[in-house]
Amino acid sequence: MKTISRYVVREHVGPFLFALTALTSLMLLNFISRQFGELVGKGLPAKVIGHFFLLSIPFTIALTVPMSVLVAVLYAFSRLASENEVTAMKANGVSPWRLVMPSIGSGVVMSILLLAFNDQALPRANHELKTLQEDIAQTKPSLFLKDQVLNAIAEGKFYLKAGKVDKASGRMKEVVIYNLADPARRRTIYADSGTIEFSRNMIDLDLNLFHGQMQEVATDKPSQLDRLFFDQDRIRIQNVGSVFSQSASDSTSKGDREMSVCEMQKRLWLAEDQYGRELDEYKDALSTSNAAIHFKPSTHKLSAEPHGLGWAYCRMLQAVSGVREAHAATVDGARLHPWVASSPDAQDTIPKAKADTTTKAPAKDTSTASVPAAAAVPTPPAPSALPAAATATPVVVQKVQPDTAAMTQQLIAARAAYEMMHPSAVPAPSPSPAVGTAPPEVAVSSRRAETKMRVEIAQRARDRYEIEINKKFSLAAACLIFCIVAPPIALRFRGGVGLVMMVSLVVFTLYYVGLIGGEAAANKGLVSPFWAMWGTNVLLTLVGVVMLLGMGRDFGAGRGGGLRDWLDERRFLRDEKRAASAVARGGTA
Repeated sequence: MKTISRYVVREHVGPFLFALTALTSLMLLNFISRQFGELVGKGLPAKVIGHFFLLSIPFTIALTVPMSVLVAVLYAFSRLASENEVTAMKANGVSPWRLVMPSIGSGVVMSILLLAFNDQALPRANHELKTLQEDIAQTKPSLFLKDQVLNAIAEGKFYLKAGKVDKASGRMKEVVIYNLADPARRRTIYADSGTIEFSRNMIDLDLNLFHGQMQEVATDKPSQLDRLFFDQDRIRIQNVGSVFSQSASDSTSKGDREMSVCEMQKRLWLAEDQYGRELDEYKDALSTSNAAIHFKPSTHKLSAEPHGLGWAYCRMLQAVSGVREAHAATVDGARLHPWVASSPDAQDTIPKAKADTTTKAPAKDTSTASVPAAAAVPTPPAPSALPAAATATPVVVQKVQPDTAAMTQQLIAARAAYEMMHPSAVPAPSPSPAVGTAPPEVAVSSRRAETKMRVEIAQRARDRYEIEINKKFSLAAACLIFCIVAPPIALRFRGGVGLVMMVSLVVFTLYYVGLIGGEAAANKGLVSPFWAMWGTNVLLTLVGVVMLLGMGRDFGAGRGGGLRDWLDERRFLRDEKRAASAVARGGTA
């Protein structure tokens, strides 16, 4: 029996390696074709471009390994059936289950290996790829700005959206900037056009905007709107370069796809606690009839750690290895990409004593001071610098606040995206520029709308981590599920390579469409994260188990008993039933 098991497993090795190489190459070529134009011709060394594409391989492998397992199992059992080897083994008393068990055991091994890869190797590669992108962005900030997308300039504090970006010159059109550095105020800047570039010290980011307006609304005074119109506005966002260089070693800057399961489990716990706090405040806003300025002190207790797959997995690792926490290693960004420092075009990012020439004009801090009324426009420079009809403002220094009060960076970022996509959900300020206090009923309504929006944002932040945790396990379990589904299909419907291609395409489409659709539904709150990631797996498992239970029947010889014989059998049974019905009607007549 060991000989049969080794023989069946050996039949899977060749097709698996071929499918893994072919599918990974195709997906990688598709990725390169989309990114090649963004990197080549921008003055980047060939070594950096090659490193960028090399770091994209792990993400591709995480998707192609389950595909390759399905192709290998289908091809191996289809070949065994077409060459009558299955019939010969059955004639010698070997059960079909005996042939399937080695494949299922291999699927278990592949699932464990893929889970370890998704938990450790993939987050490291994703984090290193993000660090490389940030290093490249330091040379030219417009390189990774995308049109019609909310781009993070300073994570959680400044976001930029442009209708069109010229990556070579840094020119932008239809610019919108969301300043979220101060959670007590919402500030949005609109401009017809502008430019973006690093200052001489390669740390601060300079934005030069033309023909627009700046709007500011205080969260505690939603009925008051301050607007400032300008012909030219120069904004400096400080310490953007240093934030990029420190992000590689800062674990808090990791995204959900750059963390291991145990790291995301800790973030999920914090997000669950934040959701509980926001929900308590929303319930308090619904129950109170006083003005929104009167807040009760929070009595929320720390939420219990969510018990799910991530919790069980981390507890198992602690019990088996004795390690308190298992997470992907931190990438040292200072040593990771030395080409930035060694490049002849690179500049020293350490601030020198010599002041930047662009800061000689009087600077005004707009991140902490209130925006003046539309009439209080600063004095323009000399007419020689600008046309007579133009009005220019001095350099505006935007200071990134280190603390964002009670709101986390994830909530602030999600809130900006929510307000941009759902403008009707944001309390509309009064068009009157006069300063005043809103009526109590307006303040109560504003507080309820604000707390409801924060509850939705906190729920999405919590679901995001839960989705990613379940996705790691779901993709790994797909290897085992495909090993359950593929053998009975290959043994019942024998068609060689054509069958392998057709069935693989159908199963691939069903599985990945279900996975992507489930994730989109979970992000909108329509489906729970668990069923969004595991729904397709459960459906395929049920289909595979039903087909496995029917494997005891004789499937016919190698030259028969396939799809054609199955259809002939159904046709014969149908004709028999019709003949019996005709005889019965004739007898009664």
